Amino acid sequence: TFQCSSRRMPVAKTGSGKVVGEVTYTSWDKYVTTASFLLDEATPPLLWRTTSVGQGKIEATGEACISLETALGQLEAYRTKFADSVIGDCAAIEAVLKEAKPVDPATLLAEEKAAEAAAAAEADY
Repeated sequence: TFQCSSRRMPVAKTGSGKVVGEVTYTSWDKYVTTASFLLDEATPPLLWRTTSVGQGKIEATGEACISLETALGQLEAYRTKFADSVIGDCAAIEAVLKEAKPVDPATLLAEEKAAEAAAAAEADY
C-alpha cells in the first residue's frame, strides 16, 4: 500500500488582508492563469498568492504563502518575457510588495523550528 502525505503550510493568514493586485496570463493555447497577490494583516505582513487556472471556466484554484522573491520573479517574467499575453499592472504590484517588505515564510518556519528545538532542549534539563 502507498501512503500519501501532505505538507501543511507553516504559516496561517492573519486577518482578511489587502489585495495588492491581479494579473491574468493567457497562454498560446488560450489557457488562462490568474494570480492575485494579497498582504495579510501581520506586522510585517505575509504575502499570499491565489492562482486560478482554466480554459473558459475555472478548473483549479489554490492559495499559498510565498516569498517576495518568488512573487517578483513571476511578475518580472509577466512584465518582460510574456508582456504581450498579460493583463494587469505588474510594475505597480511589484512596487507595493517591495515597499511592504513581506516576511519570507521559509524564514518563519526555520525560526519556529529553532524555537521548538530550544524549548525541547531546555525541557530536558
